[in-house]
Amino acid sequence: MDFNHAQEYWNSQAVLEAKKSCGVGYQNVRSPCNVFILDTSSSLGKDGFAQMKEMFSIIIDEYATQDIKENVAVIVCGRHTKFLRHYSSHYEDIKHSLDEVEFGGSSPLTAAFFLSLACVKYGGDRIHRIGAFCVHPRIIFISDGRPTSFTNLASAFVEDSPLDETENDTDHLLQLTRSIGKKTPIFCIPVGRNPDMTTLEFISGQSRGGKIVFASEARQFAKYSLNIRTASMLSFTMDNDCNDNERILTSLACKFPDKIFTEMDQKDIIDICLRKYLYQSVSSMKDEIEDKTESPHEEKYPQMPRLGSRVRRGRDWRYDDHDNYGPGTIVSHLKEGTLLVEWDNGIKSDYRFGTKSKCKNKYDVQLCSEPRILVSELIATGCLVTRGKDWIWGSQDGGAGNIGSVISVHSSGVVFVRWQHGLISNYKFGADGCFDLEISDPFSPEAIKFLQDHVKKTPFDSRDGAQVDVDESNNCTDGNSSSTINSLSEKNSESVKTSSFDSVNRPILHVTKGKYFKNNSVVENATPDIETDGPTFTCAMNQWWWKDCEGKWNPYSREVNERINKCYKRDPKSTVIVAIKDQSYRVVMAKNQQINQTTRDISEIKLVTNWSCP
Repeated sequence: MDFNHAQEYWNSQAVLEAKKSCGVGYQNVRSPCNVFILDTSSSLGKDGFAQMKEMFSIIIDEYATQDIKENVAVIVCGRHTKFLRHYSSHYEDIKHSLDEVEFGGSSPLTAAFFLSLACVKYGGDRIHRIGAFCVHPRIIFISDGRPTSFTNLASAFVEDSPLDETENDTDHLLQLTRSIGKKTPIFCIPVGRNPDMTTLEFISGQSRGGKIVFASEARQFAKYSLNIRTASMLSFTMDNDCNDNERILTSLACKFPDKIFTEMDQKDIIDICLRKYLYQSVSSMKDEIEDKTESPHEEKYPQMPRLGSRVRRGRDWRYDDHDNYGPGTIVSHLKEGTLLVEWDNGIKSDYRFGTKSKCKNKYDVQLCSEPRILVSELIATGCLVTRGKDWIWGSQDGGAGNIGSVISVHSSGVVFVRWQHGLISNYKFGADGCFDLEISDPFSPEAIKFLQDHVKKTPFDSRDGAQVDVDESNNCTDGNSSSTINSLSEKNSESVKTSSFDSVNRPILHVTKGKYFKNNSVVENATPDIETDGPTFTCAMNQWWWKDCEGKWNPYSREVNERINKCYKRDPKSTVIVAIKDQSYRVVMAKNQQINQTTRDISEIKLVTNWSCP
């Protein structure tokens, strides 16, 4: 069958399974829900199949020891792709259900994820409340991440081979898991003789709160609901307005003075507290806010930044690595003082921008003029566009050559664009084979001016702290003495006054060692953009190098290298802004390039492992 018919078939199977699940009486209504997708295909190898069963058994055994009874559903994928068990907390029966599973067959992983919709979409509200936290159903995917076609039902009995894995099969899997992951965390446990870590990291990283769980972490992972309950009992987590590990641990010790927490438990509890935005009710989930807004693309508040404006994390940021340290695009005004931002890594969330409440004058994001750079996508939110070959919409764009910013992309091939003069409308970009738009060069003079105008024309209120002069806000101290940093060059000072929120043009401040002060609060370690006594150059096990104009390879500083590696681990196709000798560069890891943000010069970069040199 073709792709569309295969989608319809597996969707209908999911609906049928959801109806079956409603008739099963073994589930605890007031318990967290877990959907296991177990890969039983021949691509794992017999040792990988045994490893998969072991990981599953470890987690189920740990569930059985806890006072929180977890609901568990099991889907297998291989020679047979089907539900093995619907939601239940009969752990002994669940554990031994694998005894009847055959090893072998192909890997229609996409079909298995379609079946999971019976639990996370069609099966009703499965959200479990633990204290102030809403725990959404989670998918636990134990596999090597190597999909084969899900459109040929007869191929299930054919043994896997590397030739069966196609790029289209992987694309279908990633497209579906990204959609599911907007509301559902997906935890991937790699097993098998050669797991595809890139695919597994992408699946988990693009989901809401998912992550890679290695074999050594399986037992600890099974305690996650217990640690969520502990975190929910810390009153500090509800009011915390900053990322402060020590205060969380202090609160933990005060709340549970007689209880001993392992180091891994403490780490999990801190992570939960710092990412409490993941545990919201459906009505307030950040990725659904746009759908619940009557006019999601309406610019309701003229004093707020325009839709399509580019942003980075701001002075009051409190969301850990939600943005993957990259820029994003404003896609909606939710209410006065609250913006909806879609980050370049695909995550969408709402942020404060001058909220007038008890958390007055909080700015989670700040404007910047960094363009959206496509890696492998055809189009994406934040792209700049002009009228294309199939344009039939007259002067909606304000005239030929005018630039607009993409604020929403739909899988149907339709995109929403905000033009320079304020009109917002939808256009075809692939729908019915038509392309009303074409991608604009993000580094053209017109594009650069377009992005800078978004920054300049936003009516900030400096009294409320939206604009902060660098000379006044950045101070440093050495020991007990402090001094104001006012030695910026005239050129940099002018740049800051023109666009103090432009992280690309932000000057690099060289300060003496000690505590770095920002916004009247002490930060023990300078951010990666602030170098103390110059960068530290030491080669790491995974060291990135860049080639200068003389052909010489140079290692990135330790701080910059750690930042690049963190982004690379989360998504090898991501990009990151770094600073080298007072110049800003965009590192494009997928292309092994770094681009000078001022001159547009491109130089080669390279990842070298095992402490060696290029």
